[in-house]
Amino acid sequence: MFLSIRFIVCLFVVVGPISLPVIAQETVTPDTLTLEHSITLALKHNRDVQQSRIRTRGEAINLRQAKQNLLPSLDASMSHSYSQGRFINPTTNQYVEENFTSGNQHLSSSLILFDGLRMFRNITQQAHAYRATQLEEQLMAEQIALDVTAAYINVLTARDMVAQIDSQAAVTQRRVERSTVLFNEGAMAPGDYYDLKGQYASDLNSLNTAENSLSENLLSLFRLLNLPYDPDVFLAPLQALPLPMAPVSEASALYQTAANRLGVIKAADHREKQAEFSLKAVRSSYFPTLSLGAGLSSNYSKDGLGSYYDQVQNNLGRSLAFSLSIPIFSRFQVRNNVARAKLDVLNAEQAAETRRNELQQTTHQVLFNLDAAKERYKNLVEQVAYYTESFRIAEVRFDAGAINSVEFLIAKNKMDNANANLVIARYQWHLRQRIVDYYNGELLLGQTD
Repeated sequence: MFLSIRFIVCLFVVVGPISLPVIAQETVTPDTLTLEHSITLALKHNRDVQQSRIRTRGEAINLRQAKQNLLPSLDASMSHSYSQGRFINPTTNQYVEENFTSGNQHLSSSLILFDGLRMFRNITQQAHAYRATQLEEQLMAEQIALDVTAAYINVLTARDMVAQIDSQAAVTQRRVERSTVLFNEGAMAPGDYYDLKGQYASDLNSLNTAENSLSENLLSLFRLLNLPYDPDVFLAPLQALPLPMAPVSEASALYQTAANRLGVIKAADHREKQAEFSLKAVRSSYFPTLSLGAGLSSNYSKDGLGSYYDQVQNNLGRSLAFSLSIPIFSRFQVRNNVARAKLDVLNAEQAAETRRNELQQTTHQVLFNLDAAKERYKNLVEQVAYYTESFRIAEVRFDAGAINSVEFLIAKNKMDNANANLVIARYQWHLRQRIVDYYNGELLLGQTD
């Protein structure tokens, strides 16, 4: 015994350091995240995705049960009782006035031969429900991947905005330091000096706002990943300009591709089929139900002849029965159930039509947004170049005393705003391109670990 305990302790000491880090790897956030790895983590940990998988497994169970309802049922029962007073002996069928024990055994089976095809229609209905749930699970995964992509790009945008504003504040700080020397020597007007100081304070305030926005966007990303928040995680950058994963076609072709490759339309069609077969199953209640039943029964009593086993064999009874149940009047329950099922069919048809219209409208919209994002980026590239040159000239003139601080700061703010808008526009182009890739069926759903 002592040797066995010592062996277990030694095994834990040897295996423990090996196994514990493996468990920790499942819960610790990685130091570096790529977009593909972020999507992989979200598909593994996101609560909505997990709930969608659970719903799919539940529908699989419902389909399996619908098929297994075709099988016959089998039930067995046994009872043993102690009686006192005046009772009928189940063996002799005579009244007795004594204490005695008795028992009954029963085995029965039933099989539905015809029920208006209700069970077969339920199987078809559950098959469509299961397939629709599978497609909705796929839709959820794709939507979460798209949401993670947007959140990831928002973090990169906020991070670059922090770097951009920090650079602007550094430029203003150097200008303030230089101006402080001139102001102390009486070589700068007080108004210009305090304008620069105020601009530096404004830049610091903008930097604080940008850093707060970065934290909020990073927190939103971790909510989608359903992982503990880690402010020190590094997000790998994207390429300078987005490259389409598939050729961008016109809106009608994009709609057809999305309808064929994404599950949004197919899921709605299966929900419509599910409602139609549910209506047929409800209508089956108008038909009679024919079932077959068989049973074995026996009994035992203390006063019977023979042992317990002998009495069970000698008193064995067999039965075979056909049962026909004909619905005549059910207080209009079937009729009202049919009416409700018809409304469900109408609702499913309208939902499917709405999904088609929404997808057709969205595919047009995403192409409009992509074209607008490209054009905005190109225009901002030119604007940054122009405002940068304008600021260079203003800086030279300000140092020469040809203009005051107001004109200088106006030129600086124009250049800073153009640079900030260019950062946002580049990432907006990334996001719009990836949304189009999603409708093209080319959205990357993570990497294999």
